[in-house]
Formats: sequence, C-alpha cells, structure tokens
Amino acid sequence: MTRFRFAHAALGCALLFPATAFADDSACIAASEQELALRQLGKLHDALKQLAVCADASCPDEVKAECGRRVAEVNAAMPTLILAAKDGAGNDRVDVRVFMDGAPLLAQLDGLSVAIDPGRHVFRFEADGQDALEKTLVLREGEKDRRESVVLGPVPIASPQPASPVPVAPRVLDRPPPSAPPNSWTTQKTTAVVGVGIGVTGLAAGAVFGGYAIWSQKREKSDCGSASSCLNPPQAKEDYDKARQNAAAATIGLSAGAALVAIGAVLWFTAKSPEPALRVGVMPAFGPGGGGVLLTGEL
Repeated sequence: MTRFRFAHAALGCALLFPATAFADDSACIAASEQELALRQLGKLHDALKQLAVCADASCPDEVKAECGRRVAEVNAAMPTLILAAKDGAGNDRVDVRVFMDGAPLLAQLDGLSVAIDPGRHVFRFEADGQDALEKTLVLREGEKDRRESVVLGPVPIASPQPASPVPVAPRVLDRPPPSAPPNSWTTQKTTAVVGVGIGVTGLAAGAVFGGYAIWSQKREKSDCGSASSCLNPPQAKEDYDKARQNAAAATIGLSAGAALVAIGAVLWFTAKSPEPALRVGVMPAFGPGGGGVLLTGEL
C-alpha cells in the first residue's frame, strides 16, 4: 500500500512538470504573436515589452532566438526625438516640462534623445510664468535624433536708434533729353542766310545784265559811224534799246543784291543764342532735428 502511494505520488509529479512547461511555452508563443500585432499598429514600446517576455531564458530556444532578433528590428524602427526650448533672447532653457498626447513625457529638457512611437503626437511645453505652447509632430519609423525647438517667453524689443541723414539724389524737373545738345541756330540766322543767298544771286544777275548792256552799246556804235550819219539805223536802234534794257536790269540786280547781302549780314551778326532752359530740382533733406525740401536750379 505504501509503495502504491509512492508510485501515485511519483506519477503525479511527472504529470505536473510537463503541464507547467507547456504553460510557459504557450505564454512565450502568445507574446511573440502579440508583438507582431502591436508592431503593425505602430505601438513599438508595447511591442518591446512583449518581446521581453518571449525572449526570456525560460522560453523555447527557437522562440527565444526569434524574439531576440525582433528586438533589434524594433529598436531600429523606433524614432528618437531631441526637444529643446529657448527664451526670447535665444538662450537655452531647461526648466521646461513636456507632455505628449496629454501624458507627462519629460520633467525638464536635458538635451538627450527620447524614443517615441511613430505617428502623430501633440507635445505641450510648460514653464513657470509663461504661457504653455503646443506643437504637433509626425514621427516616422527609423527617424533618429530629430531636433525640434520652441520659444517660450517674449522677444525683447530693441530701442530704436536715431536715423542719420540719408543723402537723396535730387529729382530734376523739366530735364531735357541728355543726348540732345543745346541748339544755337535761330530763325533770325536762317533769314540772314536766305537773304544773303538771294542777294548774291541778284549781284550775279546784275553783273550779267551789265555785261549785256556794254556789249549792246558797242554794237550800236559800230552800226553808226558818227553821230550825224548811221550806216544801219534799224540795227543801231535795236542795239540801243537792248543796251537800255540790260543797263536797267543790271542796275536793279546790283542794287537789290547789295541791299539783301547787307541786310543778311546785319541779321546774322545781331542774332542772339537761345536762352538755356532752367532745370529745377527738388531734393528732400533729413536731419536729427527734422526734415524739409531743398530746391536746386541748373542752367
């Protein structure tokens, strides 16, 4: 009877240990499967917790090795973020509390990177005596040491410096085209040139008619041998009339030509150059005591 009880006791111990080992294997496998589901949802922190279960030394070697390999993959995919804050003057601040999606994340800013699940997150920065500031960030898998900084505090306003006088180029009014030189030719000079030209033509015509008059007079004398008798009275009369006409034309041409030349010379030498245009400029002037307008002129 005693041996029978010992036999039953030994059998019970033999049956108990295989049941416990089977229960441990099931937990390891369940943690491995749960890690895969969490990883697909982007919950990498929770996935690492499940990998810590299935990579435990009590798990089967095959499951433990697989979970150990996945730990490295999840760590590589986990984004890391470096948060910073500055005051209005650009100085770094460490007395800043950070909340992520409403939960506390950092008690102060120390410049160290923080592992964050990928996806969209709302960060809230708080500091004593300052208005809180929120910032939305989207973190991507594998993104490492992303740097984000915020400004907490008013920006100091620099006192304005007195403005120094600034030279301003004068604005020129009624400025003629720069390429057009001033014209010294006037209407009076044009009249003088025309008058002299016509006068010279009259002098030349008077000289020609004078030559004809002299030639006609010589023919008249040759037609009449003396004053009492003419060898050819009709021809002598014709030469006499031509001489009178040419002499009259010569007198008119020479007189008119000389008069026109004299008038043209007087007009030429008495002509005045046109007055240069007056250019007026307006130039603003500024100084420590105020400002004004300065008028400038140039001929």
